[in-house]
Amino acid sequence: MSEMMDDPEPLAVPLTRKQARRMLGQVSVGVGAMLLSAVDHWNTLSELNSAHLRTVLQVLGRGSYVAALTAAGTEVWLSTHGVHPPGHTVCKQQSVWPAVAALGKAYMEIHHNEAQPTNERRQAFCAQDSGALGLPGNPTHCELTWEYDLRTDKYVKHIWVSAPRVDWERFEVPMAAVQAQYATWSKRNMVWLPGALPVAADVAAEAFPARDGAVRPDIVVRPRPGEQTGDAK
Repeated sequence: MSEMMDDPEPLAVPLTRKQARRMLGQVSVGVGAMLLSAVDHWNTLSELNSAHLRTVLQVLGRGSYVAALTAAGTEVWLSTHGVHPPGHTVCKQQSVWPAVAALGKAYMEIHHNEAQPTNERRQAFCAQDSGALGLPGNPTHCELTWEYDLRTDKYVKHIWVSAPRVDWERFEVPMAAVQAQYATWSKRNMVWLPGALPVAADVAAEAFPARDGAVRPDIVVRPRPGEQTGDAK
């Protein structure tokens, strides 16, 4: 008599929009702060070039540069003990590109453009789903994306979290909280933010171009013991 084959692992029930928002809300604020920092870094760097070269670089390099710097900062932040929301770790199951694993139930990638299906059967979505990646527990696959201000195309206007294969509307990461976190981390020179670029005075004079002009300048950061602290907990 032949042996019975083990049943395949059942597909996990995907997170609802409410569950995903509760689980990823805090960590998304921290990732959003690093996103603003990455955009600032890119804006400062691109201003060193001529207008024509800057325009070409904007199309060819900004998306990858900003996403890579944001993902790298996220890895450093989540790898630093005691300064991030508990239960959130770095995951590199698919490649060297860091992603956020949240409590074993959500897997959030950092992308400038949302995943798009290559055909009617949505094969691109299937290929990127956490089940196809072999992640334990088959967590819900989510993506963090963002939109730039249409008028200036210089600062981030909206940050979103979506789930390409789950039927719920994406939710927005609160920009006020993201800006406050970024201001706090910048004043404390946290190690997961990119270092300052040696630039000319006229370029450096434009502070925080990744953010809207109506930012809270009155944010006061209280000193804390130790060299490394994190607020998005």
